[in-house]
Amino acid sequence: MGRLIVVILVASLGWMAWWALGSTALDRTLTSWVEERRAEGWAADVAEIDVAGFPNRFDTTLSDVRLADPETGVAWSAPFLQLLALAYKPHQVIAVLPNEHRLSTPLQTLTFTHEQARGSIFLEPSPSLRLDRSTIIVDALDIGSSLGWTVSLDQGRFATEQIPARANAHRIGAELSGFHPPKVTRQLLDPAGLLPDAFERLHFDADIGFTAPWDREAVESARPQITDIDLAGLSVEWGSITLRAAGSVTVDARGTPTGKISIKAVDWRRLLDLAVASGLVTQSFAPKLEGALELLALLKGPSDTIDADLAFRSGTVFLGPIPLGRAPKIIIR
Repeated sequence: MGRLIVVILVASLGWMAWWALGSTALDRTLTSWVEERRAEGWAADVAEIDVAGFPNRFDTTLSDVRLADPETGVAWSAPFLQLLALAYKPHQVIAVLPNEHRLSTPLQTLTFTHEQARGSIFLEPSPSLRLDRSTIIVDALDIGSSLGWTVSLDQGRFATEQIPARANAHRIGAELSGFHPPKVTRQLLDPAGLLPDAFERLHFDADIGFTAPWDREAVESARPQITDIDLAGLSVEWGSITLRAAGSVTVDARGTPTGKISIKAVDWRRLLDLAVASGLVTQSFAPKLEGALELLALLKGPSDTIDADLAFRSGTVFLGPIPLGRAPKIIIR
């Protein structure tokens, strides 16, 4: 019995020592990271770093966080950030955001408010802390811009998972429910108010390749750029309008996509009316485009549904044989 007590005491003292060493190392690592960012020219301020959770957890709270990258002009600030991890799995982290925080860019400042935002981040246990997989759930999100617009979301779910068979590639999925676009956007797209105020559902599922891994270097230096997108499914549901897409594109060093995306649009005439009302399509060009779209619709399926390919070639987007304009640049800042 005495030996058992001794073993328990030794094990307890050993675990206490491990937790003390681990919490001290975590504090020093985070403090060092902030100081390194300052040395690189960042505006990096954290009022306090507190590590609690003894004996089985490392619950870290960073207070009054302000980070700004001078190269991109992107800054983030929050009253706190919590990083929660088990003491024996410190590379698996639950991140908890405050109910309000701000993201600033050279163009505008966005204020995020929500009932709850929590993410699980699984990193590889290595010095580079390469991202393995992650999940984020946000409830009752509101985003307000310094330019005067606001958007809201009932719930958003986002997940990533590293693809084992491919270097620097992740499977990325997102689902948004009850998405309310800015009021001015709704008025432009639907001036007659015939559609609901919110998109019922937006869904995205794709395998995306990057130029480099998402790790410490991606945060501290340059963000990896997209090299290819294998879109398994994109769907949008807004009243009578349903839009679905799937396909694949490659992206060059300038961010120009090349490839083909198959789309299916239900109630396409309503979509055309929205495009004309918003100014995306001119009144003079609308009849010609409508005639071409009617022909596309008759080729496959019901007349109210377009089933065609969206092709990206030489920096231009084509819907079937119809040129729509310049292809968007796909660049991560």
